[in-house]
Amino acid sequence: MTLGGAPTPTPTLVTRGLGRAYGRLVALKELNLSVDAGECVALIGVNGSGKSTTVRLIAGLLTPSHGEVRICGHDPYREPEAERARAAMAVVPDAPLLYDDLTVRQHLELVAMAHGVVDGGNGPSLDARIDALLERLELGGRGSYLPRELSRGMRQKTQLACALIRPAALLVLDEPVVGLDPPSQSRLRELLVAAKAGGVAVVMTTHQLRFADGVADRGVVLQEGRVLDEGSWPELTERAVARGWELY
Repeated sequence: MTLGGAPTPTPTLVTRGLGRAYGRLVALKELNLSVDAGECVALIGVNGSGKSTTVRLIAGLLTPSHGEVRICGHDPYREPEAERARAAMAVVPDAPLLYDDLTVRQHLELVAMAHGVVDGGNGPSLDARIDALLERLELGGRGSYLPRELSRGMRQKTQLACALIRPAALLVLDEPVVGLDPPSQSRLRELLVAAKAGGVAVVMTTHQLRFADGVADRGVVLQEGRVLDEGSWPELTERAVARGWELY
């Protein structure tokens, strides 16, 4: 409880004892994590450290061996709660997942429609919002293109646009800067900062510590499925660099 008896806000994301094992191989062991609205936590570690496993467990794409996940208080593994958890969360995987026969614009229109984004009120129209987002991600001239006509980086930006066009309380990104050039990384950073300012909680994995500067509030270092270090982002990166980590 807070002073005055007002209830403490429920964290957007909570994991308790979250883990996943494949026989004797422990991909993730007992992760306890809490992320509030408007906060970003970055998961860092070498390949095989458990970062992507964590993202998939949070996203409901991989069943935990033990522990639990709550997204806005909902269990993503138990219906009907899972439907509410999915509705609250936008996920950007490490490899773009797009429909072969839909254009870039049609992807955004489909996602918007599926999540109840419609024209109305005093704000910009859906078409205007799509136009603005495509321009921000340097896809303004690619709205009519199919995925096969796009570079790896443009497909990644299309996936990012799909996540950002819809309402979400939690944004989960797995290596979002892979395939993005430095200017595109800078624009993505600006979009994530804006999302946080709007109350969106962000969880992301990244190998590029410098990218997370100015976005991440806290970090968690994973090693062989276990938490090696955690803390505020500036302090964590200082310790990571002392261990010999590269910033880029």
